[in-house]
Amino acid sequence: MSGELIPIIMFIVLGIMTLGYFYWNHKNRQAVMDTVQKAIETGGEFSPDLLAQLGAAVNPRVRDLRRGIIFLALGIAGLLCSLFFDDATVINGIRAGSMFPILLGGGFLLVWKLNSD
Repeated sequence: MSGELIPIIMFIVLGIMTLGYFYWNHKNRQAVMDTVQKAIETGGEFSPDLLAQLGAAVNPRVRDLRRGIIFLALGIAGLLCSLFFDDATVINGIRAGSMFPILLGGGFLLVWKLNSD
């Protein structure tokens, strides 16, 4: 019975995480738009540099570094999770699934390193 609940809980948590990501992204963009709207109402000046700063809240290099570290951490967590099981097919499945975020994180870190000035 409890073994059947694990995949259900996993998909519920993944869904909540995805919804949370999109909600926060929307909330941040809405805050930027509110700031621009208030500046328009008060008659503030807009330069192209100011609008570029509002649009790019996070430097793309920093974003690559963050994503690389997060994906590596997820992959390593999956590999560590595989240590808690006794069944070889489960262990191999978890380890195979963990390789995707590890390689994706490595790719992001490679892009971050190659774009360093």
